[in-house]
Amino acid sequence: MGSVTSTSVSGGGKEHTGKLYFDPLADQPGDGYFITDAELRERLGQLVEESEKILEVGHYTNPLSNVQVTQIVLHHAYIVFQTDEWWWSIEKNSDGVTIQRSKIAAYVRNKYRRQDRTTNVFGGGIRCERKCKGSHSVKELIDHIYRKNYLNEVYDLVTNNCQHFAQHIYQFI
Repeated sequence: MGSVTSTSVSGGGKEHTGKLYFDPLADQPGDGYFITDAELRERLGQLVEESEKILEVGHYTNPLSNVQVTQIVLHHAYIVFQTDEWWWSIEKNSDGVTIQRSKIAAYVRNKYRRQDRTTNVFGGGIRCERKCKGSHSVKELIDHIYRKNYLNEVYDLVTNNCQHFAQHIYQFI
């Protein structure tokens, strides 16, 4: 079981970097890399087909710790979406914004930066809370992230956390 959480004990999070972590091949050996706000549209734009449409989007949650039995209020939230070629996830936590891409859904749905997501003591807890058809392309999503300045927004446990970010992205897509 993983131990990834979306908050720190102090609530302040780690030092804000203003960078996005991108793992373009989350199901293959290797690592992702960091992209600054200034590089966002150019670098990701080179890796994404202009016409890559988002077909379906899901709003997912997982427990903050493995001893949680319910996730009514306390949980990590993230987005998983599908295109013709890829499965993607996008989320924000105290480490910053992370985008992962894989040919296999489980590598972005069940893992965060190549580590298993936190599950409860029974091995469950990763849930799709809602799902709908996509209405934008991945390129439009990247442009939206840039326009809204999400990479430079500091994570805040109360006012700007993973749940807020996931809700904004879900509503946009």
